[in-house]
Amino acid sequence: MIGYHLGWTHSLCGMAMTQGLQKKVVNIGMGIRPHTVEPKGITTSQYVESLQHKLTELEIKSISEEGLTDERRLRRLCIILTLKEAYIKAIGQPIGFDYTRLEFCVGEKWAKGDGHPLQGWEFRIFVVDIGVARKDQLVQEKYQCATAFFRGSMQSQFVFYESKEELESWVQFITIDQMLRVVPKLNA
Repeated sequence: MIGYHLGWTHSLCGMAMTQGLQKKVVNIGMGIRPHTVEPKGITTSQYVESLQHKLTELEIKSISEEGLTDERRLRRLCIILTLKEAYIKAIGQPIGFDYTRLEFCVGEKWAKGDGHPLQGWEFRIFVVDIGVARKDQLVQEKYQCATAFFRGSMQSQFVFYESKEELESWVQFITIDQMLRVVPKLNA
């Protein structure tokens, strides 16, 4: 069987897929979040504050460490939120799920749900930089992404992809034009 999950936001649409026995491919999710503060014009601190209701004390502390640049604070926030989104989607919970029931300590590579370790999960964390046409200009947009797969092992695993080469070993990028060329074949 093939299990998959679609995720999208702004200009990025992603699909996470895995193969295996039916009971092993149903728990898969993907989180995607733009690497920007929203709405435009607010500070990173204001943005973090507006999302603190989705974070635990430990997560807030990791984002608020002394000496972090705004870029690093934003990246940490986006990583935590995309991990939570990917996991919530993988377990089939609704949009209103209480994010504070989950806690991710990315630096120490562990995760908890309702105070219990999340065992057997594989979390893959990566950044996507894409060029997007805006009117007559090509604009670079950056997105934080995370996938969650239930693997059934005794521990959870966190896999970070820092280089384009590492990422391309398991991620395939296609354009809208390439996608549209494939659509007729899907109906055949």
